[in-house]
Amino acid sequence: MPRKTDTTALYDRFPHLRGIDLIWGTRECRQYISNLMTDTRGGKRQGFPAEHAMTIMRLLMEHDNLYPQFENEPFDLRWGDGPMRRTSGR
Repeated sequence: MPRKTDTTALYDRFPHLRGIDLIWGTRECRQYISNLMTDTRGGKRQGFPAEHAMTIMRLLMEHDNLYPQFENEPFDLRWGDGPMRRTSGR
């Protein structure tokens, strides 16, 4: 299913993110987009400019809307922590 989110400016600035198109609609895509918004580089990730961060968030929301089966992954993603398994009682 084609996306509605315009990724033109995002892909122009960050061409390596075009790979999202190849995995769109998969669990891996959901995880990849989520990881873009998480510091997985030990505090060295600078983050995206606001315009591009919004596009990434729109992509995540659109993916979750179209493919809700991948939305509830067993990971708790927090900026600076990287992926952490959820524990019961949280």
